[in-house]
Amino acid sequence: MSLLLCVLCVLCGNSAVQTLKERRMMRFGVCVSTVEEIATIAQAGFDFCELPARAVQPFADEAAALPAMRAWAAAALPAEAFNLLVPGELPLCGPRADHAALRDYAQRAFSRMAQLGGQVAVLGSGAARHIPDGFPHDAALDQLADAIAVLAEESARTGVDLALEHLNHGESNVFTTLAEAHSFLAERGLAQARLLVDLHHLELEHEPFAHVVAAAPLIAHVHVAGGGRGAPGVVGYDYAGFMAAVKQTGYKGRISAECRWNDLAMQAEGALVFMRAQWKA
Repeated sequence: MSLLLCVLCVLCGNSAVQTLKERRMMRFGVCVSTVEEIATIAQAGFDFCELPARAVQPFADEAAALPAMRAWAAAALPAEAFNLLVPGELPLCGPRADHAALRDYAQRAFSRMAQLGGQVAVLGSGAARHIPDGFPHDAALDQLADAIAVLAEESARTGVDLALEHLNHGESNVFTTLAEAHSFLAERGLAQARLLVDLHHLELEHEPFAHVVAAAPLIAHVHVAGGGRGAPGVVGYDYAGFMAAVKQTGYKGRISAECRWNDLAMQAEGALVFMRAQWKA
């Protein structure tokens, strides 16, 4: 066992990490990026935090990453989810794609996310998956399929679910609807990869909630926001209709608020009350 893992086992507790997937109550979290924000949402009553994958310093060796890992492990809430899985400097397609480098990066990232108790890693990463102008589209899709397969191998090895996120046209030029992402995984036989469902992107693309229901077997994580990507409870999106569709799938995992906060400390508790009430409605 590595020094990093030994330290984290002491801080996190092996039993807590092992039992996370056994829980069946819906868990509510927030996408954050600092220990201070974690403390704020813990005080508001949230169950977990969602961190960017860069938090585990996947480009660094164990010794360099250890201080950050210790800080996250000692934070007020567990990091059960991670987003922005692959940074833009590691393109998944195009002439600069390097899947050997991706594999090395993914091995470190998934191992460290798992050590912190991570249960799902979100592949949004609009910059990394962007198909360069002029690059053959079919060739790019082949590369993306290969890249997802590399990430899925690490997902299977560590037990951290890989969830492909649909992004709106303003953030990506591929997998811009849930239906497209769903079809791609099926057509390419990427059985180990799963899907994230995001209310904000569904709203911007005017995608029907029927696509959420159709994706039922593959849903590994959910992102929500209020209108205009404000905090949950801000009017403008059909939050109730979205929750009804998610509940119809039988999903019982985690829901993260991925949104813009005017004041996290002031808004967090009300957002959680709204999220729980909408789920129970």
